[in-house]
Amino acid sequence: MSKLESKFIAVEGAIGAGKTSLVLLLSKRFNTRHNLEVVEENPFLSKFYNNIERYAFQPKYFFC
Repeated sequence: MSKLESKFIAVEGAIGAGKTSLVLLLSKRFNTRHNLEVVEENPFLSKFYNNIERYAFQPKYFFC
C-alpha cells in the first residue's frame, strides 16, 4: 500500500458506528498518532451506552 501523504484524517459519524475502531486501525496501519474525543466531557454518553433507546437524543444534542 502507498505511503499516507495527508497530515490529518478526521473521522465523524453516528454514535456506535465504529469510529474509534476505524481510527485505531488506521493509526496502527500507518504507524501514526491518534486523538480520540474525551468522552468524559459528555455527561450523557455513559447513560447512552447503558440505555440506548432512552438516551439517544441527549448525547447528539451535547455535540451541537
